[in-house]
Amino acid sequence: MDVDSYTNILPLIVLGVLFFIVAVSMLYWSAKKGQLRNFDSQAKVIFTEEEPEGEISDSFPSKKIRNKK
Repeated sequence: MDVDSYTNILPLIVLGVLFFIVAVSMLYWSAKKGQLRNFDSQAKVIFTEEEPEGEISDSFPSKKIRNKK
């Protein structure tokens, strides 16, 4: 293959490298801030006494059927 065929995919390679750098830096940031520690206890923080864990407290509203005349 000649060099001209590789220059066509150069933007794709640059975007791939950029995406990889961003992904690694976001993982590093989240590990540094403590976001990756103790997954189980952090998942239960959002539940309160108003909406306890494991109990369904909300539902979709029922649809009203209209009579067509």
